[in-house]
Amino acid sequence: MLFMAVFAYEPENRDRVITRRMENPTNPKGVEVKGEWFDVSGHRIFRLFEAEDAAHVAALFYNWTDLGVAELIPVVDTELAIRMLKKTGRS
Repeated sequence: MLFMAVFAYEPENRDRVITRRMENPTNPKGVEVKGEWFDVSGHRIFRLFEAEDAAHVAALFYNWTDLGVAELIPVVDTELAIRMLKKTGRS
């Protein structure tokens, strides 16, 4: 399953966020990073993960809660979503 994570942090935590990310380049078992983007105009990081379930992704952010807040959003490919909607008669 795919999850988009939006991690927001306060400006004063920027250096700590960057340092921690550089010191922890790996992810826990069961989580594969598909992409990562740094918001250069704000204080957010976006990551797209593939994981068995939300618990695996939540475990990844547990050690970051002292620096900011992560929002985990389950996502699907748009074409898959359209096919799913057609099956339910909602298209």
